Amino acid sequence: MDLYHTTDMDGVSELNPDAARMEQIIAQLDMPDFEEADHPDLSLVHDKSGWTLTLYPRGIVTYENLEDDDDQPRFMTGILRAEALQLWKSLARGDIDHLKRLPWLRDVD
Repeated sequence: MDLYHTTDMDGVSELNPDAARMEQIIAQLDMPDFEEADHPDLSLVHDKSGWTLTLYPRGIVTYENLEDDDDQPRFMTGILRAEALQLWKSLARGDIDHLKRLPWLRDVD
């Protein structure tokens, strides 16, 4: 099993949470005080590869490799909570190739 960890709105990390716990963490996005939290985003990091999926309110998700200085962050908008859970589950499994093939957008400078 690949190691992965999540970080919640309070900045608390959990190692290898199951799908039910991931769903509970993602539900924090809908808390009324989420945007005032110490850590107003939620992330899952696949430890071996360095790939990270970060969730933000309003259905925004970013996908980036924090260990690769040349990596450019990708993002999608309009992501529903159930879709966010599926993305997290894919990354937790280490399904990097599948995630890379999704229709990510990139900021254009």
